[in-house]
Amino acid sequence: MLKQVLTPRPAFQLLSYLRRTFLSEAYSCQDAWQSRLSTPVLEKVNHEALYYELEQKLHQKAKVSAIDIDIYANKLTDDSHIEEAADIMHKFRLTEETSNMLDSTQHAIIRCYVEHSHYSELIEMLNNRIGYGVFLDDYTANLTLDRLVTTNEFKWAARIATLLGLQEDFTNPITRSLATYACYRYVKSGEIGDFEDIAPAPVEEPTEGKKKKKEEIKVRVKFLRNEFFDDHFDLTSSKLLLGKTFYILGQHSENVVSNSCKLLGLVLHEKYARALDFIKNCKNIEISSEMVELAKTYLEKAEAKEDEHYLKLVELLNSTDAGFKLDSSSFEKMLLDDINKSVAENEERQIQEQKKTYSLWCNLRQQRLEEELERLQRAKRIQDLEKISREMEREEQKLWFFENEDKIDLQIDGKKVYYPKRWFGKKKKPRTVDEGYIPPEVRQRHHQQ
Repeated sequence: MLKQVLTPRPAFQLLSYLRRTFLSEAYSCQDAWQSRLSTPVLEKVNHEALYYELEQKLHQKAKVSAIDIDIYANKLTDDSHIEEAADIMHKFRLTEETSNMLDSTQHAIIRCYVEHSHYSELIEMLNNRIGYGVFLDDYTANLTLDRLVTTNEFKWAARIATLLGLQEDFTNPITRSLATYACYRYVKSGEIGDFEDIAPAPVEEPTEGKKKKKEEIKVRVKFLRNEFFDDHFDLTSSKLLLGKTFYILGQHSENVVSNSCKLLGLVLHEKYARALDFIKNCKNIEISSEMVELAKTYLEKAEAKEDEHYLKLVELLNSTDAGFKLDSSSFEKMLLDDINKSVAENEERQIQEQKKTYSLWCNLRQQRLEEELERLQRAKRIQDLEKISREMEREEQKLWFFENEDKIDLQIDGKKVYYPKRWFGKKKKPRTVDEGYIPPEVRQRHHQQ
Protein backbone atom coordinates (compact mmCIF):
# COMPACT_ATOMS: atom_id res chain seq x y z
CA MET A 1 0.00 0.00 0.00
CA LEU A 2 2.86 2.39 0.87
CA LYS A 3 4.51 1.66 -2.47
CA GLN A 4 1.34 2.51 -4.29
CA VAL A 5 1.01 5.85 -2.50
CA LEU A 6 4.60 6.87 -3.15
CA THR A 7 4.51 5.94 -6.82
CA PRO A 8 5.13 9.20 -8.72
CA ARG A 9 2.51 10.38 -11.15
CA PRO A 10 3.38 11.30 -14.72
CA ALA A 11 3.70 15.03 -15.29
CA PHE A 12 0.63 15.40 -17.50
CA GLN A 13 -1.54 13.41 -15.08
CA LEU A 14 -0.34 15.54 -12.17
CA LEU A 15 -1.22 18.75 -13.99
CA SER A 16 -4.68 17.52 -14.90
CA TYR A 17 -5.16 16.28 -11.35
CA LEU A 18 -4.20 19.61 -9.78
CA ARG A 19 -6.19 21.72 -12.26
CA ARG A 20 -9.39 23.05 -10.71
CA THR A 21 -12.50 23.03 -12.85
CA PHE A 22 -15.95 24.43 -12.20
CA LEU A 23 -17.68 21.49 -13.86
CA SER A 24 -17.30 18.06 -12.36
CA GLU A 25 -15.57 15.20 -14.13
CA ALA A 26 -18.93 13.53 -14.71
CA TYR A 27 -20.08 16.47 -16.84
CA SER A 28 -17.83 15.40 -19.70
CA CYS A 29 -19.89 12.17 -20.06
CA GLN A 30 -16.73 10.47 -21.26
CA ASP A 31 -18.08 6.91 -21.07
CA ALA A 32 -21.25 7.79 -22.98
CA TRP A 33 -19.23 9.71 -25.56
CA GLN A 34 -16.72 6.90 -26.11
CA SER A 35 -19.52 4.33 -26.44
CA ARG A 36 -20.23 5.65 -29.95
CA LEU A 37 -17.02 3.98 -31.18
CA SER A 38 -18.38 0.54 -30.29
CA THR A 39 -21.51 0.94 -32.43
CA PRO A 40 -21.68 -1.14 -35.65
CA VAL A 41 -21.54 2.03 -37.76
CA LEU A 42 -18.19 3.29 -36.45
CA GLU A 43 -16.57 0.08 -35.26
CA LYS A 44 -15.70 -1.27 -38.71
CA VAL A 45 -14.80 2.05 -40.36
CA ASN A 46 -11.24 2.63 -41.49
CA HIS A 47 -10.67 6.32 -40.81
CA GLU A 48 -7.80 6.74 -43.29
CA ALA A 49 -9.66 4.99 -46.10
CA LEU A 50 -12.79 7.01 -45.43
CA TYR A 51 -10.85 10.28 -45.62
CA TYR A 52 -9.35 9.46 -49.04
CA GLU A 53 -12.75 8.33 -50.30
CA LEU A 54 -14.40 11.57 -49.18
CA GLU A 55 -11.56 13.63 -50.63
CA GLN A 56 -11.91 11.85 -53.97
CA LYS A 57 -15.69 12.34 -54.09
CA LEU A 58 -15.43 16.01 -53.23
CA HIS A 59 -12.73 16.54 -55.85
CA GLN A 60 -14.40 14.64 -58.68
CA LYS A 61 -18.14 15.04 -58.08
CA ALA A 62 -18.26 17.84 -55.47
CA LYS A 63 -20.91 15.80 -53.71
CA VAL A 64 -20.85 13.65 -50.60
CA SER A 65 -23.56 12.53 -48.18
CA ALA A 66 -24.00 14.11 -44.76
CA ILE A 67 -23.89 10.73 -43.01
CA ASP A 68 -20.41 10.04 -44.40
CA ILE A 69 -19.19 13.36 -43.00
CA ASP A 70 -20.79 12.55 -39.65
CA ILE A 71 -19.09 9.15 -39.51
CA TYR A 72 -15.73 10.74 -40.34
CA ALA A 73 -16.14 13.45 -37.67
CA ASN A 74 -17.21 11.03 -34.96
CA LYS A 75 -14.32 8.70 -35.78
CA LEU A 76 -11.80 11.40 -34.77
CA THR A 77 -10.01 10.17 -31.66
CA ASP A 78 -6.76 12.16 -31.72
CA ASP A 79 -5.37 15.40 -33.14
CA SER A 80 -3.49 13.86 -36.06
CA HIS A 81 -6.29 14.80 -38.49
CA ILE A 82 -7.18 18.28 -37.26
CA GLU A 83 -6.24 20.05 -40.50
CA GLU A 84 -7.85 17.36 -42.65
CA ALA A 85 -11.09 17.63 -40.67
CA ALA A 86 -11.21 21.41 -41.19
CA ASP A 87 -10.54 20.97 -44.92
CA ILE A 88 -13.29 18.36 -45.26
CA MET A 89 -15.78 20.55 -43.38
CA HIS A 90 -14.99 23.55 -45.58
CA LYS A 91 -15.37 21.57 -48.81
CA PHE A 92 -18.57 19.94 -47.57
CA ARG A 93 -19.96 23.39 -46.78
CA LEU A 94 -19.77 24.23 -50.50
CA THR A 95 -21.98 21.29 -51.50
CA GLU A 96 -25.75 21.12 -51.60
CA GLU A 97 -25.77 18.42 -48.89
CA THR A 98 -24.57 20.84 -46.23
CA SER A 99 -28.17 21.61 -45.25
CA ASN A 100 -28.50 17.97 -44.10
CA MET A 101 -25.51 18.11 -41.73
CA LEU A 102 -26.24 16.38 -38.43
CA ASP A 103 -25.87 18.06 -35.05
CA SER A 104 -23.54 15.28 -33.95
CA THR A 105 -21.07 16.30 -36.68
CA GLN A 106 -20.55 19.79 -35.26
CA HIS A 107 -20.45 18.41 -31.74
CA ALA A 108 -17.75 15.86 -32.59
CA ILE A 109 -15.56 18.45 -34.35
CA ILE A 110 -15.78 20.95 -31.48
CA ARG A 111 -15.18 18.33 -28.82
CA CYS A 112 -12.12 16.97 -30.60
CA TYR A 113 -10.60 20.45 -30.90
CA VAL A 114 -11.26 21.25 -27.22
CA GLU A 115 -9.98 17.95 -25.85
CA HIS A 116 -6.68 18.35 -27.71
CA SER A 117 -6.31 22.10 -26.95
CA HIS A 118 -6.48 23.36 -30.54
CA TYR A 119 -8.14 26.61 -29.50
CA SER A 120 -6.81 28.77 -32.34
CA GLU A 121 -8.15 26.45 -35.04
CA LEU A 122 -11.46 26.09 -33.20
CA ILE A 123 -12.06 29.83 -32.91
CA GLU A 124 -11.09 30.32 -36.55
CA MET A 125 -13.68 27.72 -37.53
CA LEU A 126 -16.39 29.16 -35.26
CA ASN A 127 -15.70 32.69 -36.47
CA ASN A 128 -16.06 31.65 -40.12
CA ARG A 129 -19.68 30.57 -39.83
CA ILE A 130 -20.37 30.76 -43.56
CA GLY A 131 -17.25 28.81 -44.51
CA TYR A 132 -17.61 25.93 -42.05
CA GLY A 133 -21.17 25.99 -40.68
CA VAL A 134 -20.05 24.93 -37.20
CA PHE A 135 -21.84 26.37 -34.16
CA LEU A 136 -21.56 25.84 -30.42
CA ASP A 137 -24.43 24.23 -28.57
CA ASP A 138 -24.97 24.72 -24.83
CA TYR A 139 -23.04 21.62 -23.85
CA THR A 140 -19.94 22.25 -25.98
CA ALA A 141 -20.02 25.93 -24.98
CA ASN A 142 -19.88 24.92 -21.32
CA LEU A 143 -17.05 22.46 -21.90
CA THR A 144 -15.06 25.01 -23.90
CA LEU A 145 -15.55 27.89 -21.48
CA ASP A 146 -14.74 25.72 -18.47
CA ARG A 147 -11.51 24.49 -20.07
CA LEU A 148 -10.40 27.98 -21.10
CA VAL A 149 -11.31 29.74 -17.87
CA THR A 150 -9.68 27.17 -15.60
CA THR A 151 -6.46 27.31 -17.64
CA ASN A 152 -6.43 31.16 -17.45
CA GLU A 153 -6.93 31.53 -21.20
CA PHE A 154 -9.31 34.45 -20.68
CA LYS A 155 -8.77 36.02 -24.09
CA TRP A 156 -9.85 32.80 -25.81
CA ALA A 157 -12.77 32.44 -23.39
CA ALA A 158 -13.89 36.02 -23.99
CA ARG A 159 -13.85 35.41 -27.73
CA ILE A 160 -16.08 32.35 -27.25
CA ALA A 161 -18.41 34.48 -25.12
CA THR A 162 -18.67 37.16 -27.84
CA LEU A 163 -19.49 34.52 -30.45
CA LEU A 164 -22.30 33.31 -28.20
CA GLY A 165 -23.34 36.92 -27.69
CA LEU A 166 -23.80 37.39 -31.43
CA GLN A 167 -26.36 34.58 -31.30
CA GLU A 168 -28.07 36.35 -28.34
CA ASP A 169 -28.71 33.04 -26.61
CA PHE A 170 -27.64 32.85 -22.97
CA THR A 171 -30.62 30.90 -21.71
CA ASN A 172 -28.38 28.21 -20.24
CA PRO A 173 -27.45 29.35 -16.69
CA ILE A 174 -24.04 27.62 -16.69
CA THR A 175 -23.12 29.15 -20.06
CA ARG A 176 -24.25 32.59 -18.92
CA SER A 177 -22.28 32.52 -15.66
CA LEU A 178 -19.10 31.18 -17.28
CA ALA A 179 -19.30 33.71 -20.13
CA THR A 180 -19.77 36.58 -17.69
CA TYR A 181 -16.75 35.49 -15.65
CA ALA A 182 -14.61 35.08 -18.79
CA CYS A 183 -15.46 38.56 -20.09
CA TYR A 184 -14.94 40.14 -16.67
CA ARG A 185 -11.50 38.62 -16.18
CA TYR A 186 -10.41 39.66 -19.66
CA VAL A 187 -11.67 43.24 -19.31
CA LYS A 188 -10.15 43.46 -15.84
CA SER A 189 -6.71 42.75 -17.31
CA GLY A 190 -6.86 46.22 -18.85
CA GLU A 191 -5.42 45.23 -22.20
CA ILE A 192 -8.17 44.53 -24.70
CA GLY A 193 -6.51 43.58 -27.95
CA ASP A 194 -7.94 42.53 -31.27
CA PHE A 195 -9.26 38.99 -31.23
CA GLU A 196 -7.70 38.46 -34.65
CA ASP A 197 -4.28 38.81 -33.01
CA ILE A 198 -4.78 35.80 -30.71
CA ALA A 199 -2.80 33.56 -33.03
CA PRO A 200 0.88 34.53 -33.29
CA ALA A 201 1.62 36.42 -36.48
CA PRO A 202 4.39 35.13 -38.75
CA VAL A 203 7.72 36.81 -38.19
CA GLU A 204 8.82 38.83 -41.22
CA GLU A 205 12.49 39.07 -42.01
CA PRO A 206 13.81 42.65 -42.17
CA THR A 207 14.48 43.88 -45.69
CA GLU A 208 17.45 46.03 -46.49
CA GLY A 209 16.98 49.47 -47.96
CA LYS A 210 13.74 51.31 -48.51
CA LYS A 211 10.51 49.40 -48.86
CA LYS A 212 9.06 49.40 -52.32
CA LYS A 213 5.73 51.08 -52.71
CA LYS A 214 2.96 48.65 -53.46
CA GLU A 215 1.43 49.03 -56.88
CA GLU A 216 -2.21 50.11 -56.77
CA ILE A 217 -4.61 47.88 -58.63
CA LYS A 218 -7.77 49.63 -59.79
CA VAL A 219 -10.83 47.61 -60.68
CA ARG A 220 -13.76 49.02 -62.62
CA VAL A 221 -17.09 48.36 -60.91
CA LYS A 222 -20.60 48.91 -62.21
CA PHE A 223 -22.00 50.36 -58.97
CA LEU A 224 -21.21 50.72 -55.28
CA ARG A 225 -23.50 49.35 -52.62
CA ASN A 226 -24.86 51.69 -50.00
CA GLU A 227 -22.85 51.37 -46.82
CA PHE A 228 -24.85 49.76 -43.99
CA PHE A 229 -23.65 48.96 -40.48
CA ASP A 230 -25.96 46.74 -38.44
CA ASP A 231 -24.03 47.30 -35.16
CA HIS A 232 -24.16 43.57 -34.47
CA PHE A 233 -22.70 41.08 -36.92
CA ASP A 234 -20.66 43.87 -38.54
CA LEU A 235 -18.79 44.55 -35.29
CA THR A 236 -15.08 43.79 -35.55
CA SER A 237 -13.58 45.72 -32.62
CA SER A 238 -13.03 43.49 -29.60
CA LYS A 239 -14.01 46.33 -27.26
CA LEU A 240 -17.36 46.84 -28.98
CA LEU A 241 -18.00 43.10 -29.11
CA LEU A 242 -17.33 42.76 -25.40
CA GLY A 243 -19.62 45.70 -24.67
CA LYS A 244 -22.42 44.14 -26.71
CA THR A 245 -21.90 40.80 -24.96
CA PHE A 246 -21.87 42.36 -21.47
CA TYR A 247 -25.15 44.13 -22.14
CA ILE A 248 -26.82 40.95 -23.44
CA LEU A 249 -25.56 39.03 -20.41
CA GLY A 250 -27.09 41.63 -18.10
CA GLN A 251 -30.58 41.32 -19.56
CA HIS A 252 -31.39 37.94 -18.00
CA SER A 253 -31.91 39.13 -14.42
CA GLU A 254 -32.15 42.21 -12.20
CA ASN A 255 -29.44 42.20 -9.54
CA VAL A 256 -26.05 43.70 -8.82
CA VAL A 257 -24.28 41.52 -11.38
CA SER A 258 -26.73 42.21 -14.21
CA ASN A 259 -26.87 45.96 -13.54
CA SER A 260 -23.07 46.16 -13.43
CA CYS A 261 -22.81 44.21 -16.71
CA LYS A 262 -25.29 46.55 -18.39
CA LEU A 263 -23.43 49.67 -17.33
CA LEU A 264 -19.98 48.39 -18.33
CA GLY A 265 -21.40 46.96 -21.55
CA LEU A 266 -22.87 50.30 -22.63
CA VAL A 267 -19.59 52.06 -21.80
CA LEU A 268 -17.48 49.56 -23.77
CA HIS A 269 -19.99 49.67 -26.64
CA GLU A 270 -19.68 53.48 -26.58
CA LYS A 271 -23.42 53.98 -26.12
CA TYR A 272 -23.04 56.91 -23.76
CA ALA A 273 -26.56 58.28 -24.25
CA ARG A 274 -28.11 54.91 -23.40
CA ALA A 275 -25.82 54.61 -20.37
CA LEU A 276 -27.11 57.97 -19.10
CA ASP A 277 -30.72 56.89 -19.61
CA PHE A 278 -30.01 53.59 -17.85
CA ILE A 279 -28.67 55.36 -14.77
CA LYS A 280 -31.38 58.04 -14.69
CA ASN A 281 -34.29 55.64 -15.26
CA CYS A 282 -33.08 53.08 -12.70
CA LYS A 283 -32.94 54.96 -9.43
CA ASN A 284 -31.70 53.27 -6.26
CA ILE A 285 -30.24 50.29 -8.15
CA GLU A 286 -27.13 48.55 -6.89
CA ILE A 287 -23.98 48.48 -9.03
CA SER A 288 -20.64 46.98 -8.12
CA SER A 289 -18.04 49.61 -7.24
CA GLU A 290 -15.41 47.53 -9.10
CA MET A 291 -17.41 47.71 -12.31
CA VAL A 292 -17.93 51.46 -11.90
CA GLU A 293 -14.16 51.90 -11.58
CA LEU A 294 -13.65 49.73 -14.67
CA ALA A 295 -16.16 51.88 -16.53
CA LYS A 296 -14.28 55.03 -15.50
CA THR A 297 -10.99 53.50 -16.61
CA TYR A 298 -12.28 52.73 -20.10
CA LEU A 299 -13.99 56.10 -20.32
CA GLU A 300 -10.61 57.75 -19.82
CA LYS A 301 -9.24 55.72 -22.73
CA ALA A 302 -12.15 56.62 -25.01
CA GLU A 303 -11.56 58.80 -28.05
CA ALA A 304 -14.93 60.62 -28.20
CA LYS A 305 -14.07 63.02 -25.36
CA GLU A 306 -15.87 65.95 -27.00
CA ASP A 307 -19.21 64.14 -27.12
CA GLU A 308 -21.87 65.79 -24.98
CA HIS A 309 -23.24 62.52 -23.61
CA TYR A 310 -19.73 61.30 -22.86
CA LEU A 311 -18.98 64.37 -20.74
CA LYS A 312 -22.27 64.08 -18.84
CA LEU A 313 -21.65 60.37 -18.17
CA VAL A 314 -18.15 61.04 -16.83
CA GLU A 315 -19.47 63.79 -14.61
CA LEU A 316 -22.30 61.58 -13.35
CA LEU A 317 -20.04 58.63 -12.50
CA ASN A 318 -17.58 60.89 -10.69
CA SER A 319 -20.27 62.65 -8.66
CA THR A 320 -21.20 61.51 -5.17
CA ASP A 321 -24.90 61.60 -5.97
CA ALA A 322 -25.09 59.47 -9.11
CA GLY A 323 -28.51 58.02 -8.26
CA PHE A 324 -27.42 54.40 -7.74
CA LYS A 325 -26.00 52.52 -4.78
CA LEU A 326 -22.47 51.20 -4.78
CA ASP A 327 -21.89 47.62 -3.69
CA SER A 328 -18.39 47.22 -2.28
CA SER A 329 -18.48 43.42 -2.30
CA SER A 330 -16.00 41.55 -4.45
CA PHE A 331 -17.49 41.31 -7.93
CA GLU A 332 -15.33 38.31 -8.80
CA LYS A 333 -16.65 36.49 -5.73
CA MET A 334 -20.21 37.23 -6.89
CA LEU A 335 -19.45 35.71 -10.29
CA LEU A 336 -17.83 32.64 -8.75
CA ASP A 337 -20.84 32.17 -6.48
CA ASP A 338 -23.13 32.41 -9.53
CA ILE A 339 -21.06 29.79 -11.34
CA ASN A 340 -21.11 27.39 -8.40
CA LYS A 341 -24.83 27.94 -7.89
CA SER A 342 -25.72 27.38 -11.54
CA VAL A 343 -23.53 24.28 -11.72
CA ALA A 344 -25.06 22.83 -8.55
CA GLU A 345 -28.62 23.43 -9.78
CA ASN A 346 -28.28 22.39 -13.43
CA GLU A 347 -25.28 20.09 -13.84
CA GLU A 348 -26.93 16.76 -13.04
CA ARG A 349 -29.94 17.47 -15.25
CA GLN A 350 -27.74 18.48 -18.19
CA ILE A 351 -25.59 15.38 -17.74
CA GLN A 352 -28.61 13.11 -18.04
CA GLU A 353 -29.93 15.06 -21.03
CA GLN A 354 -26.57 14.82 -22.80
CA LYS A 355 -26.35 11.08 -22.24
CA LYS A 356 -29.78 10.68 -23.80
CA THR A 357 -28.67 12.90 -26.69
CA TYR A 358 -25.62 10.71 -27.33
CA SER A 359 -27.84 7.63 -27.41
CA LEU A 360 -30.29 9.32 -29.80
CA TRP A 361 -27.44 10.38 -32.07
CA CYS A 362 -26.19 6.79 -32.31
CA ASN A 363 -29.66 5.58 -33.26
CA LEU A 364 -30.11 8.42 -35.74
CA ARG A 365 -26.71 7.70 -37.31
CA GLN A 366 -27.67 4.05 -37.82
CA GLN A 367 -31.03 5.07 -39.27
CA ARG A 368 -29.51 7.61 -41.68
CA LEU A 369 -26.90 5.08 -42.78
CA GLU A 370 -29.58 2.51 -43.57
CA GLU A 371 -31.56 5.11 -45.50
CA GLU A 372 -28.46 6.08 -47.47
CA LEU A 373 -27.68 2.42 -48.26
CA GLU A 374 -31.26 1.87 -49.37
CA ARG A 375 -31.07 4.93 -51.62
CA LEU A 376 -27.82 3.71 -53.19
CA GLN A 377 -29.27 0.23 -53.72
CA ARG A 378 -32.38 1.72 -55.33
CA ALA A 379 -30.24 3.83 -57.64
CA LYS A 380 -28.15 0.75 -58.51
CA ARG A 381 -31.26 -1.28 -59.32
CA ILE A 382 -32.61 1.48 -61.55
CA GLN A 383 -29.26 1.67 -63.34
CA ASP A 384 -29.22 -2.09 -63.85
CA LEU A 385 -32.78 -2.08 -65.21
CA GLU A 386 -31.92 0.67 -67.67
CA LYS A 387 -28.89 -1.32 -68.82
CA ILE A 388 -30.97 -4.49 -69.30
CA SER A 389 -33.61 -2.48 -71.19
CA ARG A 390 -30.98 -1.13 -73.60
CA GLU A 391 -29.53 -4.60 -74.17
CA MET A 392 -33.00 -6.05 -74.87
CA GLU A 393 -33.69 -3.25 -77.33
CA ARG A 394 -30.47 -4.01 -79.21
CA GLU A 395 -31.30 -7.74 -79.33
CA GLU A 396 -34.77 -6.95 -80.62
CA GLN A 397 -33.27 -4.89 -83.44
CA LYS A 398 -31.03 -7.79 -84.41
CA LEU A 399 -33.86 -10.37 -84.41
CA TRP A 400 -36.34 -8.23 -86.37
CA PHE A 401 -33.84 -6.51 -88.65
CA PHE A 402 -35.19 -7.69 -92.01
CA GLU A 403 -38.83 -7.07 -91.05
CA ASN A 404 -38.00 -3.51 -89.96
CA GLU A 405 -35.30 -2.74 -92.52
CA ASP A 406 -37.27 0.09 -94.16
CA LYS A 407 -38.09 1.60 -90.81
CA ILE A 408 -34.43 1.43 -89.73
CA ASP A 409 -33.32 3.10 -92.95
CA LEU A 410 -35.76 5.92 -92.33
CA GLN A 411 -34.41 6.30 -88.79
CA ILE A 412 -30.85 6.43 -90.12
CA ASP A 413 -31.80 9.06 -92.68
CA GLY A 414 -33.56 11.02 -89.97
CA LYS A 415 -30.39 11.13 -87.91
CA LYS A 416 -28.32 12.58 -90.73
CA VAL A 417 -27.51 16.23 -90.35
CA TYR A 418 -27.76 18.33 -93.49
CA TYR A 419 -25.89 21.59 -93.26
CA PRO A 420 -26.98 24.53 -95.46
CA LYS A 421 -24.62 25.48 -98.22
CA ARG A 422 -22.52 28.54 -97.60
CA TRP A 423 -22.56 31.39 -100.14
CA PHE A 424 -19.09 32.71 -100.96
CA GLY A 425 -20.25 35.49 -103.26
CA LYS A 426 -20.90 35.71 -107.02
CA LYS A 427 -18.65 33.42 -109.01
CA LYS A 428 -16.32 35.10 -111.50
CA LYS A 429 -16.17 33.97 -115.12
CA PRO A 430 -12.98 32.17 -116.02
CA ARG A 431 -10.57 34.08 -118.23
CA THR A 432 -10.63 33.28 -121.96
CA VAL A 433 -7.23 32.60 -123.51
CA ASP A 434 -6.61 34.18 -126.95
CA GLU A 435 -4.35 31.74 -128.76
CA GLY A 436 -3.45 34.34 -131.44
CA TYR A 437 -2.32 36.96 -128.96
CA ILE A 438 1.24 38.26 -129.58
CA PRO A 439 2.93 40.45 -126.93
CA PRO A 440 4.05 43.94 -128.13
CA GLU A 441 7.70 43.22 -127.38
CA VAL A 442 7.70 40.30 -129.75
CA ARG A 443 6.11 42.38 -132.52
CA GLN A 444 8.69 45.16 -132.10
CA ARG A 445 11.62 42.75 -132.34
CA HIS A 446 10.04 41.15 -135.47
CA HIS A 447 9.83 44.52 -137.29
CA GLN A 448 13.44 45.42 -136.38
CA GLN A 449 14.61 42.21 -137.94
